[in-house]
Amino acid sequence: MRQEARFIFTLIAIVMFGSMSMAQRTVTVPESVVAYPQMIVHNAKLVTMDDTSFGLNTPIGNVFQAMAIRDGNIMALGTDAEILAMAGPETDRIDAKGRMVMPGIVDTHTHIHNGELNSWIRKNPQVISDVASNYAVAGETDEELTEAVSAAIREHASTTDRLRWAFIAVGRGGGTGTGAGVGFLANKKYTMAMMDRIAPNHPIILQSHPSYVINSAGIEDIKRLYGAFFSMESAGIDEAGRVRATAPQYSRGLIIDGYFNSRVPELADIVELGLLKNAAVGITTYSSHIMGQRFLDAFNYLARRDRMPIRFGYTHWFGFAAGYSDPALFYKRVGDMAMMGTDFFWHAGVGLGSIDSGPPRFCSTMEASRAIKEMEWCQNAEGSSMYEATRTAIANYQRVLVGHAYADKGVNYFMDAVEAAMEDNPGITLDHIHSLRLSSDHCGFYPSVEQLPRMAKLGMMISCGSAAMTRSYPWIGEDRYPPQYMKRIAPIKTAILAGVMPTYEDESGVSEGVARSYFHSSKAFLTRKNDRGQDVNPDEAIDRNTLMKMMTSWAARFMMKEKVLGTLETGKYADFLVLNGDYFSVPVEEVSDIHPLMTVVNGKIMVLRNEFAQELGREGIGPQITFDNSPRYGAAD
Repeated sequence: MRQEARFIFTLIAIVMFGSMSMAQRTVTVPESVVAYPQMIVHNAKLVTMDDTSFGLNTPIGNVFQAMAIRDGNIMALGTDAEILAMAGPETDRIDAKGRMVMPGIVDTHTHIHNGELNSWIRKNPQVISDVASNYAVAGETDEELTEAVSAAIREHASTTDRLRWAFIAVGRGGGTGTGAGVGFLANKKYTMAMMDRIAPNHPIILQSHPSYVINSAGIEDIKRLYGAFFSMESAGIDEAGRVRATAPQYSRGLIIDGYFNSRVPELADIVELGLLKNAAVGITTYSSHIMGQRFLDAFNYLARRDRMPIRFGYTHWFGFAAGYSDPALFYKRVGDMAMMGTDFFWHAGVGLGSIDSGPPRFCSTMEASRAIKEMEWCQNAEGSSMYEATRTAIANYQRVLVGHAYADKGVNYFMDAVEAAMEDNPGITLDHIHSLRLSSDHCGFYPSVEQLPRMAKLGMMISCGSAAMTRSYPWIGEDRYPPQYMKRIAPIKTAILAGVMPTYEDESGVSEGVARSYFHSSKAFLTRKNDRGQDVNPDEAIDRNTLMKMMTSWAARFMMKEKVLGTLETGKYADFLVLNGDYFSVPVEEVSDIHPLMTVVNGKIMVLRNEFAQELGREGIGPQITFDNSPRYGAAD
């Protein structure tokens, strides 16, 4: 910045004073006269997070009073006096009133666009009615569920046009996979053949997450929409119609790619609003895979018109989508595209989607009863299309990110494929693998102590969310997984000590203008208490410095954008938050109450809450969401 400014001064001198004496031409001009800041934030506790060192309770870096911003970048940091002296007549001065300012949150796995579309559909149910019907059936026994499902299928087949989809929710699971419908579908109590007999011409999916079953007409309609290059194996569908880990793509993709096929600008409007809502939560950059081809078009629509409120590094999943028969061939024909795109929308790498699902439909080495183990499923075992695609993509210099991993065995298969790719292509060295920052996510029942040295050797990172502490806890017990496996639930501290860098993810989202504070969700890694107030692996509690790095500087490294994101430093993007409280000094129980009063992305105010706007004598900007930290699932029994 200083060299650029001096070059401008020289040009000014040549143009304006060319006929003057040498002494006159060398008169210096203050840099602030040449380029005033467009914004100054002052009277702040400005925490830069510019110490990016790795470890537990490492320093966070410098703290300043003020910051100057121009053209979307940080121009200077310093004392109030130093920075305010740079102000020009048009500089927007923002008095933080002594509050903490921090880098914008970088969320390494959240489905903002899917969440906002779901919210929009709830307000516009006619969209679903154009392409599908939704049903919900209940029952506690296999007989009750069989009768209820059959009745729903008969009703659908007799009252709707053929080729009309039915999504039938079976039983209730409370978000933990423990409902009666999960085992009912996983254990082949209702199969493709049973659906085909009642509804041979209506596409149907039975769903009790994470268990799904599809019928033959459903498979045929997927082929119709996405083309005939479909295989049951690639789609993770067995002879009973059980759809393994990739099932959510169908309900998401069919609506997106069906209804919005001719309505991309409308989808773009929906996405833009969702991004703005999450800016209000404090997210300024996020990563996720894209399910549904029209989402890619909608994001490009926004990016080309400079309408992206926050930044999005997406993973490319289309080689696996909708049961494409040869994803390995797909990615063999695709070169290294990682980081291609704009400052707001770029390709972060190949996304595997799901290598397993949630408990009990995941892929683990944990011991359990035969009935529990029979419900497990590994999507990427050696010889599978996903394994071969991973191997081929890595061997062809592509970055690969696991979009959903819940237990350890699937991650082992992923590392097997990486190491096989290194054998296939001698150009894929260990240094190259380190440069890719390969990753997996969720940390539901992994990493295990046994696999950590291998992950560290490959330079892997893990994106971990506190939601796993709530979802995994009910699966520990004598009739499920033995108590010793509690230690595998999001073992953040152990991973750090083993040399594996974690980041933080939060899939809470904003629903109907209401959200949980991002700090409330992440606080669980400080207290190790889940959403039901249960203590989950308390020895893995981490400190505030470490958690903040997981949300900022380490997350920027995950995104391969650490040169421009994750810290507040001269020359980096001006993405930051003004908080209503001091994260580093309030009692831990009050961390939940912290939220942004202002969110700035690329030097532009995206959200300004009314209460802070009033202090500044301004009008509020952007969504004014309500923060509600009520437990999702109620207290522990």
